[in-house]
Amino acid sequence: MDAIAGQKDRADTLFQGNFLLQGVSSKFKQAEPWFTKGLPLYWHQELHRFNWLRDFSANDSDAARRHSRALLLSWIKEFEGYQPHIWDPYILARRLINWMQQSAFLLTKNDGDFNYKFIQSLRIQLQHLKRYCRYFSKEADQFELYLALYLGTACFTDTQSDAGRLEEQLLIEIDKVILPDGSHISRNPSQHLAALADLMALSATYTNTDMLSPVPLTSAIERLTSAVRFFQHGDGALALFNGGYSLDESACSQVLSLSEKPALLTLPPVQLTQAGFARLAEGSATLIVETARKDKKTNRPAYAGIGSFEFSHDKNRLIVNCGAHPDESSDWSSALAQTAAHSTLCISDRNTKSSGSEKSKNLDPAPITLHEEGGNHWLEFENLGYDASINIKHTRSLFLGSTGQSLKGEDTVQAPNNRQEAIDFCLRFHLHPELSVSNSVGGRSILMLTKDGAAWTFMTSLSEVFLEESVYCAQAGEVRNTKQIVLRGRLNNSDPLVIKWALHQNTDKVSD
Repeated sequence: MDAIAGQKDRADTLFQGNFLLQGVSSKFKQAEPWFTKGLPLYWHQELHRFNWLRDFSANDSDAARRHSRALLLSWIKEFEGYQPHIWDPYILARRLINWMQQSAFLLTKNDGDFNYKFIQSLRIQLQHLKRYCRYFSKEADQFELYLALYLGTACFTDTQSDAGRLEEQLLIEIDKVILPDGSHISRNPSQHLAALADLMALSATYTNTDMLSPVPLTSAIERLTSAVRFFQHGDGALALFNGGYSLDESACSQVLSLSEKPALLTLPPVQLTQAGFARLAEGSATLIVETARKDKKTNRPAYAGIGSFEFSHDKNRLIVNCGAHPDESSDWSSALAQTAAHSTLCISDRNTKSSGSEKSKNLDPAPITLHEEGGNHWLEFENLGYDASINIKHTRSLFLGSTGQSLKGEDTVQAPNNRQEAIDFCLRFHLHPELSVSNSVGGRSILMLTKDGAAWTFMTSLSEVFLEESVYCAQAGEVRNTKQIVLRGRLNNSDPLVIKWALHQNTDKVSD
């Protein structure tokens, strides 16, 4: 079972030779897409993962089945032997998972030639992945690798002797990547959803073979479901932290509908302690804050977003982070990982740095205080991202009013006593591109208008507020121009500097 549903309309574009992968579209003239030139490596990597196969499966027509089988036979002919990138262990594992999950769609009784070649290729690829895991694999996150290997034992009866060992290792990997609070070690919200989809598919494999799911798997699904809901904004899509994409409400709701039980439909947690996140919600408002200090080593690039937050009201996102880019080696990806691409404090264009013991299994959460009284919520924490590197202390206090129509903040920045030179810093608040934004006449506030006519005002205790250019990359390959609010300050001595700001919804909506 594939827990992520394909889209029939995308199958139509695939029929026409238009492969939109990771935000890059390519319409090729030849029958197969494998050797299309002029496209980035990450496009080709996504092509060889075969995630697009689920779109043909969603179409479920004879034409879609024939076209899919023709593409797979072409791939088997061209790439039956090892080739770099194409046989990269993680691309290989995802390809195997997709092939096995779509096997019911692909295999038919009256096409023995395809069936034989398909099954033989599965065997060869599984054997290669097994050798890699046995002799070479040292990655912190090997969940996908062992998921592919274990699913393989369900496909081939002559590999059942490996099932017990692979199941044991797979459960170990699940325990490694899903922390006690339900968060994924990547701390990437969209990776949470992908992992949940994989766990649901694994659970379905047990059900289809009349076996009970292991308790560690069931527990991980329940915890991870709660964590995915933690990262949802009012529009149902996900927050942008640590290289994640927002995805859309349908993708989240479809996976969550498979994992949630009526007894589990409680409010999302207020904190993900091991991941280092806090969430406040009141009325129609949602505030998600990254408070973590120490990130466990993963296979993914580090994002310097400590202290940042996102804020939405109803289905409108107001304060956001800038997002991510699918090419992890690109300048875009590097820029989006910088502290300046997050809604938090940035000192002298430096990045925040995590602190804590390298031997720590989980994150080392920042000191955080939460209060609630009469529907009003307070959150206060120390952003220690600059404490170890340049010895600058930053304390952020956030207040969410009982109606959800008022968010207030107080940022305190302090240099050590022996600091000689002045230090420039700024507070950034990146805005969603669908907001209409303008400066007020006096220059000390910013006016914002949502697409449904709700008016908001941003105010500050400083004498001047700046409105500057920014970008928003919520989907793979997408770059949208937007604005950011910037508050600038300078530390001249060791006295703490306090900056107050507030975001209020105006009472009346603005009509067209």
